Amino acid sequence: MGQTFRVVAIAKALQRRGHDIRFIAAGKMVSVIKSFGLQVIEVQDMPQLEIYTDPEVRAKLPGEELMAQMQALMMGIARMETEVAKRERPDLIVSGTLTGPQAAKQLGIPSFLAFLQPHGLKTLQMVESRIGPQSDQEIAAHKQKLLEMVAGVELVFLEGMPEISGGAALNKLGPEFAGLKEKIRFTGPLLTENPDQLPDRQVLKQKHIGDSSRPLAYITIGGGSMLIGESFLQLVLEALRLVPEVTGVIATGIAISPQAIHSFAPPANAVILGFAPGTELIKASDVTIFHGGSSTLMTCIACGTPAVVIPSMGEQEDNGAVLAEHGAGIVLDKASLTPAILAEAIQQVLGSTGYRQCAQRLKELGQQYGGAQAAADWIEKSVGVLR
Repeated sequence: MGQTFRVVAIAKALQRRGHDIRFIAAGKMVSVIKSFGLQVIEVQDMPQLEIYTDPEVRAKLPGEELMAQMQALMMGIARMETEVAKRERPDLIVSGTLTGPQAAKQLGIPSFLAFLQPHGLKTLQMVESRIGPQSDQEIAAHKQKLLEMVAGVELVFLEGMPEISGGAALNKLGPEFAGLKEKIRFTGPLLTENPDQLPDRQVLKQKHIGDSSRPLAYITIGGGSMLIGESFLQLVLEALRLVPEVTGVIATGIAISPQAIHSFAPPANAVILGFAPGTELIKASDVTIFHGGSSTLMTCIACGTPAVVIPSMGEQEDNGAVLAEHGAGIVLDKASLTPAILAEAIQQVLGSTGYRQCAQRLKELGQQYGGAQAAADWIEKSVGVLR
């Protein structure tokens, strides 16, 4: 979902400039893409693997077999994208995966990549652990394969800023990646809507909780994953009972059924939603509580909103550290989390103006990189569009 939204943000920026945008999608993503007003090329036979849908299956696979299955999957998607591109005859391809450049290279079409910037060494270690132990020869072969896949890319857009790399800096890439580094452009947050073009925070508060003066905590448990689930929802509700002066708006996505939600008997200061306008609520909130997902992180930065982060894995820990190290948030340990600890963290953020001031400084830093509009500028310049 996060990778998709980065591409959607760029696609919308190009669409607003009058360009004809077609978006390849399959399954549940079709309705999501259409909701942004984009024309969808719906694919019925999108290749999939169980290793992406079942973490237990993925964890049991040897690294060599995992890599083989991932490569087979990418080859299948690249073939599908090539077939679609032959039929649609696009002027360029923008992709959130490495398969797009493969299809573009085969057809001689300019291509662009959009990726999340790694925010720390735990993210890189997590990727390495999925691959498994590798000899120097195998590592060199993987690097060569990666370079071949991105050889024809015009530019690589990294959603992020070099100032928040968390030690995963690009200058640590080997000399063989020198050509690729020259193609990288940082964009800051890549959002489908500009928070500064939304109504003021107090107006949004009034819209969503009916009281512009009451503290608002927005809690999102993830875009449909079971990383946190029902036990976390119960804990959040108990935490909200301890801070009755705060209204908590909780977005559950598709992770929890409506029947399960009703059984929790939420307190009066809790508002439970399925899907919610995330950017609006993050901007409206005095504090956002989330699991460390990259999309929510970048939205918090774009809105200048402080957060409490409860990560479940290494990548999310790195994302939470971005806010904590810049004074814009608090990171809590999921294993030892209690309602009292969460309630105390909420009160700590609400009780100090320093967290929001630091979050606003991160927002100003991100704005310097231009977001989706800057990506659209670079794309137009690369393919010779005159404005």
